Amino acid sequence: MRRIVILSPHRPSRELISRLLAEPDLSVVAMADADEALDSIAEDEPALVVVDARRPDEDHPLLLGLLKRRHPRQPLITLVPGRLRVFDGSEERVRDVRDGSAEGLHLLLSELQRATRDLLAQHLLRVLRPPTGEA
Repeated sequence: MRRIVILSPHRPSRELISRLLAEPDLSVVAMADADEALDSIAEDEPALVVVDARRPDEDHPLLLGLLKRRHPRQPLITLVPGRLRVFDGSEERVRDVRDGSAEGLHLLLSELQRATRDLLAQHLLRVLRPPTGEA
């Protein structure tokens, strides 16, 4: 079963993102603690990590730096004010999203769902398709 790890220090955000991304064939694990998230990722590499960094938190920059250093190919979505940063394991794209209003939140969550579907489809292809030269 594919797994998504969500990190947000804010319980309402964790619950909202967890419900939004939940699907029958996915295990969604939401955490508040950066160290716990890093341990979980090291123990069982997830298909995707989602970090909600829309509110200032001193752990976010450290966590993102450690995550990229320890797991440089880990697909990652970072929610930041007004943007969605999507790293697919090789390159990062930034999707600008209006922030601060109900419409902006709706747009952000829609983009999060779309980016999640894209990254999970890419993950499935990597799992099912053997690397070139090994077929």
